[in-house]
Amino acid sequence: MVENVMTNATYWRDRAAKTRAKADLFRYQNSRANLLKIAEEYDRLANYAEQQLLRAPTAKLSGQSP
Repeated sequence: MVENVMTNATYWRDRAAKTRAKADLFRYQNSRANLLKIAEEYDRLANYAEQQLLRAPTAKLSGQSP
């Protein structure tokens, strides 16, 4: 079974960390800032993934689809 990447917070946090590391290598402030914004979005996706996992058992117990 293929894991749903949208519910894998570790995946998104890893991408955020790698993007921040890459941003440190950039010389130009605009480029660095853009990469840091992308890293923030990856963190938001990680938070979303965590929320989906927290909601999933409740939805199954109540008979609702996730």
